[in-house]
Amino acid sequence: MLRVTALCLALGLVVVAGLGCMKCGQGVSQKIAEKAIENAVEKSTGGKAQIDVGSNVDLSGLPKFLQYPGAVAKSRWSMSSEGGTGAAYSFEVAGPAAPVVSFYKQALASWKNASTMENDEATMLIYGSEDEKQAVTVTVSTDKESAKTLLTLLYTKKD
Repeated sequence: MLRVTALCLALGLVVVAGLGCMKCGQGVSQKIAEKAIENAVEKSTGGKAQIDVGSNVDLSGLPKFLQYPGAVAKSRWSMSSEGGTGAAYSFEVAGPAAPVVSFYKQALASWKNASTMENDEATMLIYGSEDEKQAVTVTVSTDKESAKTLLTLLYTKKD
């Protein structure tokens, strides 16, 4: 079941990204693709899915302290079911990756660090709240072509 969900999300990202490149009817095509992917994920998992891609990404489910100042939201994929919700957010940040990593290490200092992985390509931070009801995985990397910092947050919350 998890594989089907992951496949749907990955395929959906490719479809939505591809549709986003078309100039004519971009917004309409994007929304149609988002709804089709949401329906496929909901049918395969029994949960509720929501997808936002583009300039109007809903950040209302992401706690303010996890929102990096000046980051431009590019997409949100969320799932909810009995017991909790989870969402993956992607952002672009102007400037180097190091200050972004530092920001999240400081912002999450009161949470338990489950893992930190760093190499020349990216940094991944995994944290959980003290009450174990929230968790976040932060991935920070640099796009070599544009030199922009890419930020992905996977945020989950138990009911």
